[in-house]
This record gives sequence, C-alpha cells and structure tokens, in this order.
Amino acid sequence: MISYLISFSWGICLLLSLIGWGKVLNHILFPNQRMDWGQRAAWGLAFSVIIGGILNATSTISQTTILIFLGLGLVYCLVDLVNHRKSIGSNLLQLFQESRKDKIILAGIATVSLLILIQYAGWVYTGRLNFANMVYADGFNTSDDYHAYLVFPHKMLQLGSMALEPFSERRIVSLGGQSFLHTLILSVLSDTNLNLIDPALPLLIIVGLILGYFRENKASTHRVIFTILFVLLIAVPKANTTSMMVPTALFLSLFRMLDSKEIDGNHWAANAAIIALISAAICTLKSSLIPASAILFGVSYICYFITSNTKIKVGLEFGLATILVGIFLLPWMISSYQSSGTLLYPLLGKGYHASAYGITFKSGSTLLGTVKTALTAFRGIYVFVLILLGCLSLSIRPLKFGNSPEERSFSSRQAPLSMTIAALLATVAVGVLTENADPFRYSFSHLFPAIIILIMLAMTDTGALNKNGVANFFLVAVFCAGVGISYNWDITKQTYPAYLKNIQFGLTNPSLVSAKQKSQYAAMQQSIPQGETVLTRLDAPFILDFKRNQIFIADWPGGASLPPGMPVFKGHEALANYLVSKSIRYIAYSSWSLNHPADVDTSGPGLSSWFRLQAQLSHDFRDNVQQLAKTRKKLYQDGENFVLDLATLRTFLE
Repeated sequence: MISYLISFSWGICLLLSLIGWGKVLNHILFPNQRMDWGQRAAWGLAFSVIIGGILNATSTISQTTILIFLGLGLVYCLVDLVNHRKSIGSNLLQLFQESRKDKIILAGIATVSLLILIQYAGWVYTGRLNFANMVYADGFNTSDDYHAYLVFPHKMLQLGSMALEPFSERRIVSLGGQSFLHTLILSVLSDTNLNLIDPALPLLIIVGLILGYFRENKASTHRVIFTILFVLLIAVPKANTTSMMVPTALFLSLFRMLDSKEIDGNHWAANAAIIALISAAICTLKSSLIPASAILFGVSYICYFITSNTKIKVGLEFGLATILVGIFLLPWMISSYQSSGTLLYPLLGKGYHASAYGITFKSGSTLLGTVKTALTAFRGIYVFVLILLGCLSLSIRPLKFGNSPEERSFSSRQAPLSMTIAALLATVAVGVLTENADPFRYSFSHLFPAIIILIMLAMTDTGALNKNGVANFFLVAVFCAGVGISYNWDITKQTYPAYLKNIQFGLTNPSLVSAKQKSQYAAMQQSIPQGETVLTRLDAPFILDFKRNQIFIADWPGGASLPPGMPVFKGHEALANYLVSKSIRYIAYSSWSLNHPADVDTSGPGLSSWFRLQAQLSHDFRDNVQQLAKTRKKLYQDGENFVLDLATLRTFLE
C-alpha cells in the first residue's frame, strides 16, 4: 500500500514539475500572457525532452541531475500556485456553483473525474504483457520492452547516456526522447511504474489542454464533458512502452499554439521558439512521428504565408523555427550517429541498419505495390472519420486572405486544416514505410489528436465564423465520436476492469523479475572478465550492470550491426569470426530466445514481409548460437542462460 501511494504521488509531483518548467517558458517567451496549466505541462514535457538530449550528449544523466531538474520545476510550480491561489479558488468555486444548478453537469463531472482517476491509478503499476492481447494491453512487451525500451533508460542512469548500441535496431530508429522520459520515473520508482509517463500523465495533460481550449473558445459545459468522455473511452493501442499519448498531448499543444487568437500579435521569435521546441520534441520520441510533425510544421507555415500580409515576418519566423528545430535535435542526432552511424535514420543515412547492407523486405518495391500500400493505409475507420470531419471543418473555417475582424477571430495559420493534412499524409507515409504492419498503432498518435481537434472545433460556439453547416458539423462530430468509441467497444469495455486489476496488482508491490533471475544474471555477468564487451540476447537484459562490461543488445539480430554488417545465412563460423573481428569475444544468451514468440513459423499468410524478415534473421542467429554452443567454451550456464567464449574452443571433456 505504501509503495503504491508513493508511486501515485510521484506521478503527480512529476506533473507539477512539468507545469513549473512550462511556466518558466511562459514567463520568458510570453510574459504578458498566462497560459493554462495543460499548455504549460505540455511545454514542460517538450522542454524536458530537449534538456534530455543535452544531458545525454554530455553523459550527465544521473539520479541526482534528474531530481535536481524535477525539483526546480516543482518548486517553481508550487510558488506559482501560491501566488495565484485566489484566482484558482474563484474558478473552482464558480464550477461548483454551476454544477449545483444542473444535475446533468454534476453527474458528468463526477463521471469524468472518476474515469480519469481510474485510468491514472490503473497505470501506476503494470506487469508483463499478455501476447494473446498484444495490441490493446496493459503490460510490458517481453520482446520490445525487455530487449530495448527498458534497457535504454537504465543505461542512461548508469552510464550518463544511452551509450553505444550498434546492434540494436530499435536504437537506430529512435532518437531517444521517450527513453529519457522513462528516467524521470526510474530515478525514484521501478520499471513496473513506467506507464506513468505514458499514457497516465499525458492523459491528464490532454484533459488540461481540452479545458484550456474551451476556456478560450466558448462552449457549453455539456459539450466540454462530452469531448473529454470521448477521449477517455477510446482504447489506446498500446503494445509496448514507446510513445503513444505523449505525442498526442504534444500535437494538441502545438495545435493550440498555432490556432491561438493571440499568436499573430506575439513576437515572431517567441512563436518560432515554442513551435520549434514542440516539433523537435515530437520527432525525438519515435521515428514514425517525424512525418506528421514535419508536415504540420510545413503546411502551417505555407498557410500562414498565403494568408498573411507581412511576408517578411513569416519568412523570419519560419527561418528561425527551422534553425531551432535543428539545434534542438542536434544533441540527440549526434548521439545517434555515435551509436548507430546515422544522424537521423533514414532521412540522413541508413547508418548501421540492415538495409544499408542490402538486407530488406521486398514488398512495395514497384510503383503499383507502393500505391496499393498507400491506399490500404486509408481503409481504417479513424481515417474515414478524420476526412469527414476535416471536410466539414474546412466549410466552416475556409482558407481566406486579409485581416478582417471575422478572420482575426482565429489564427491565419489554419491549424485545423494543417493538422488534418498532416495526419492524413503521415498515415500514408508510415503505412508505406512499414508496409502497413499494425497500421493503426503506428498512426494513432497523429490520427487521434487530429480527430480530437476537429471534435473540439465542432463543440465550440463558432461566433463570427461561417455558420453554414455548423449544426450539421456538430451532429456529425457526435456521430463520429460514437463510431470511434463503438468501433472497438469489445476492447474498450474491458479496459476499465483491467485498470482496476492493475490497481489491485500494484498494491502487492510487484517486480518484473524474480530474485532468482537477478542472482542468475549477477552470476552470469561475473563469469565474463570485467571491462570486456559482450553481445547479449537475453530475456531481461535491462537488469545487467552496464558499468561492469560494455554490453551490446541484439534486439533483432542482424537488424542493425557494425560494418560490413553481421553475416546472415552464412553459418555459425562466419558469425563468430565477424564478432571477434569487432572485439566482441563473448555472447550471453537465454534459452527463452529459443522459443520466443518472434521465433515462430514465418511461412503463414498475413504476416508482413517486414515482420517476416525480422523473424528470419532471428531464426538464423538462434541457429548459429546453438551451433557455436557445441564448439565454443561455455563460461556459464544455469539451464536458462549461458555465456560463450568465442575465442576458446570447447574441449573434449566439456
């Protein structure tokens, strides 16, 4: 019980710290405006990611630096709360008086508050993912997370940075922003609490952003409650600890900035700084988010240039924002180059990725195949909903020139149109690049915020805007929200009972690994000479001591490797010679890897060539290690794990 309450409270403290850092940015960039707490929290989140890049590049990440950073933000937030306690109290009193007069509003607020509490509390502790329910799960993925996404933050805290991971495919396709956010949890709590950073805290931030939007744009309390309920009842397609709701919150924050009525009156340099900060932060989280972030950035400035009468100002802001995006990304990019041979995969080079050595899936290589893949990306119900709402939105807020009072009632950057275009084009881009492997999960983080934005727009009192079709827009938005919720209702109705089970699970203070497993890993690592380099394919490499040895993770063997590339389908001796030539003498391997879900039959229909290739490479590595175990000396074995010395042949007595 005590450990659960500490974890629950740490999440709240973390949220307050993010709000505090957002307030710092608010004070520096927009001293004459007070942003709402949701916007400040999102800005603090983006700022944390960029600071993480600097700390990672300078190898200064540690529990101490993390706690100092978070402590400063928390103190600033608490001081700000004390200074504005009267206005906060009056707002809460006003809400209380309004809800007392309307029982529907009272019931709605109570329902929303309860659902938010259950969701947040349900993400405080989570355990292993059930592969039978992999897409909508509440745990950790024993492949993605155990092999990579739990390893990276542990390396950061032990070594000061992500360090080198040339054999990790997941490292090469992600700059590392989400891994740094994980350190904000691991500095105080454990791996079982990592879902606090995503989706728990972003959910609260998203609610804050929605409330802030409706405070700026008139809407009835009933409609505000409806919008938040829509967000709370959509099942998040969570399969691992990569970013899902963090980018959703950041896209909403960026939209609100672009859509602000005051943005054109701000100093162009301040606008450029905050737009660049959020855009860069999104790009660091996950490579599949880069297309949406880049398209939104570009389209919004194109619209701004078309509609603005001050072209020079637009050009200056765009130029500065572009430069700042590069500056904010540079520390993460340098780290990526040092580890994986590319500043940004695949835009600035393939680096050590398997595709650089000619190992890649073949599907979609023809123009017709690419077109078919692109069209397939549009078949989801959420894409249909986005297109429908986007068309209705454009009929109400058309692209116009000039600066009439009607046009000044919203930003000239055409934020709803820009976000809709970005979400649709990014869905196609991600679909083509991944061959539509699990398309909704990879597109969720830009489709979902775009739909939320259009529903928020439909819920507002449009005032001086074009009223033709406004009522229809509202009705269609309600219909689309219902479709979105009911489309996966069989899964949605199971989520809140799962949250309650997670709460019960968390009260037992669980651990992802057993005491036996920890002792086995300690003994296994002791068998390897200190300071030596070891290539691992273990079931839980994140519990290793990264200070004792240089440890490389083969998350998808052959998916990434040092030049000239790990030899695949060439036999076990070729693999051994290659590793020894790279000063990698030791292999640590788990029997778990011999029967891992990724190592199942790949000949069946319906499996994308992307996943099929990964599994085939994994099969080949497994077979090679099994053969090497017959000819090389085993330094350690416990029935579940073993260590091979590639430079020493196995003796007859062994």
